Amino acid sequence: MTFGNVDVYGSSVLLGCGRCRHTERIPLPQIPKSKLYLDQSFLSLVFKGEDDRFLTVAEKIKSLCAKQALVVPYSNIHEDETHQWRRHRELLDFIKATARGHEVVPTYNVIQDQFDRALDLWLTQQDPIFPIDKWVAFEREIDDWEGYYRIDVGGYYGDVEKIRAAKIESISGLVETFDNWRNGSETVDEQIDLELASAARGYLNAYYTFVERLAAGDYDVLLSGPINAQYVERLIRHRALGETVDERVQSAIRFLHSSHFAAMPAQSISARIYAALREQVRRGAYANKEKAIDRLSGFFFDVNHISIYAPYFDAMIVDRSMHELLRTDTVDLTGRWGTRLFSASNLEELEAWLTEIEDAIPSEQIEALPVAYPRLELK
Repeated sequence: MTFGNVDVYGSSVLLGCGRCRHTERIPLPQIPKSKLYLDQSFLSLVFKGEDDRFLTVAEKIKSLCAKQALVVPYSNIHEDETHQWRRHRELLDFIKATARGHEVVPTYNVIQDQFDRALDLWLTQQDPIFPIDKWVAFEREIDDWEGYYRIDVGGYYGDVEKIRAAKIESISGLVETFDNWRNGSETVDEQIDLELASAARGYLNAYYTFVERLAAGDYDVLLSGPINAQYVERLIRHRALGETVDERVQSAIRFLHSSHFAAMPAQSISARIYAALREQVRRGAYANKEKAIDRLSGFFFDVNHISIYAPYFDAMIVDRSMHELLRTDTVDLTGRWGTRLFSASNLEELEAWLTEIEDAIPSEQIEALPVAYPRLELK
């Protein structure tokens, strides 16, 4: 046979002849896919293959992705966290294969978009009701039919041992603050405000360090400086903030302490997660420091990907500890942003949600699958 499928492009199948240049295209129906974020804990458990419950769910996810009804893109946080593992190359290959080559927009691009939107609302004196554009986190092609090939581009991940040591040190430092948290008297709202103020200081301090290094002739900072400094540097270049640099710096400071900055998902969700964790600690959780360090080993990575990406996904799978935090009234991720949450504590609900997705696949999509993917075995 010399005539057959060449590849799938967007919303059509390209067929061609192996002996001549004759080609044909067969149109495919439009297919909006559900978006599911798999955190590192789930992917790691599936990779190890030690729990049949997770393997069953993984197979269901794999089947729905093959049927073009679901997508589970990976992020740069997956890559960063995976490189702390001893078998990181195998695990990262597994994660990328599970994602079928789909990747979300890098975290810094998503945060920059949030800064831009929040600043626009602030400058025009609109209410700090943050609009979510799902496409900020995804390439438009994510809802296209998948082609037969994917290109994997490697990255640079720094000194793994130093990063791993810094991660352990950071978690240890967090746990050391628990004694102060237990004795604190702040309300939940006050703690959220403190977290937001701390975030604002962090951005400003990063910018001040950037300026000091640049003034000292350290031009490497233009390429290697902290990303937080770049967000502020972009703010200060905004002419609407003032005529002079000093005016724009003062305006930037006011913005970073405004309700509009606080409404950014990356800031709001993160602050609420820390406030919820503090409340757990005050009620007696994590009393054993060694166990706390072990249980919270991936906490900073989790806060990072959840606070940045959660509003853009239909659902997320997280670990039990984080699931408990995200369901508290303090965070209420599903209530505030509509993102469904799953973990080992409600796998039945996850399976039910996946079944809903499968049952909702249009008949024309099912009929088009063997046309697009002749070797696909439908179950």
